[in-house]
Amino acid sequence: MKFRLRQFAAFVSVWSCAAIAQTTLHTTTTLVVVPTLVQTLDKDLVFSLRAEDFVLTDNGVPQKVTLEEEAQRPLSLVVLMQTGGDARGQFSSYAHLDTMIAELLGKAPNEVSIVNFDSQPEAASPFTTNVAEWSYAIDHPDAGDRGAAIFDSLAYGLDLLQKRPAGNRRAILLLSQEHDVGSKTPLKEVVREVGETNTAIYSVTFSAEKTAAREAFKNPGPANRPIAVGNVTPPTVGTYPKGGDSGSPAELMAYFNLSEPLRLILGAMSKNTSAEVATLSGGEWSGFDNAQELTQDLGVLVNHLHNSYVLSFAPTSSEPGLHTIKVRLTHHPELLVSARSNYWASEPVIRR
Repeated sequence: MKFRLRQFAAFVSVWSCAAIAQTTLHTTTTLVVVPTLVQTLDKDLVFSLRAEDFVLTDNGVPQKVTLEEEAQRPLSLVVLMQTGGDARGQFSSYAHLDTMIAELLGKAPNEVSIVNFDSQPEAASPFTTNVAEWSYAIDHPDAGDRGAAIFDSLAYGLDLLQKRPAGNRRAILLLSQEHDVGSKTPLKEVVREVGETNTAIYSVTFSAEKTAAREAFKNPGPANRPIAVGNVTPPTVGTYPKGGDSGSPAELMAYFNLSEPLRLILGAMSKNTSAEVATLSGGEWSGFDNAQELTQDLGVLVNHLHNSYVLSFAPTSSEPGLHTIKVRLTHHPELLVSARSNYWASEPVIRR
């Protein structure tokens, strides 16, 4: 699936200030949004908490927390869907993906943009409140090249979200394998952009190794020169490519793919980078191997995304760089709390 390039309108905010022939330090109060999921030990969602039930610290310093109503903040969602590399082995799992994305998105004014990626992100679909406009393209993607540039695609999606209205909640659904292949964007840059844009990343991943192995069984074939492993007596003339009379000895030829096992072993040793980025942003991670598991994972995600507490705070510290966030409950240590673990404060802008 490849979308035509569309120009996105740029929204420019003009800030007025009284400054005459002098250097002025421009600062804005940053509101940090912290989606927070609260569950019991049995994974049941908890809905009855208030702002005063939460304790949030920024680099160890307690902050004044506001509890927002989800409906007050429209959602801008970017779906990053891997179509390159081993993703083609999961295309059957993508059937009816448009319906699942529609459930995840919810009602207008929530909006979504779909981006396919292989060794690079493809052009994005325009943001829309109606997923049905792209149903066929979502459910029937075109196979990409051998790449899986997850970090480059995350950076691309974050750039799209930065252009959306500042008051919107921002989220990315990453549908991909577990580890990056071929990105030029460093992980540190992705972490910075995630922290600056208040974006939650939800990763639903498949194992590239398992998918490749399954496809190899479906489509067997020699990948390397045959290796002679012994002698047999062929039962009939012409059984082997070069013939051999019935009853005469001939070499038994066995085909071994020497590169594939090595690739699978090395791949299995790689970190699950998709899960790490999701956890860092305060989102969630889950894995799937088939259409049924993908449907189940996205169903859980729909429930969590629309039933999380939306905490926000104005940081008391303007120190630039990565800040550590911790969220806990004052009187309910038995409950499980999941929230983003950091945000990134930018350097103040000095203008003359």
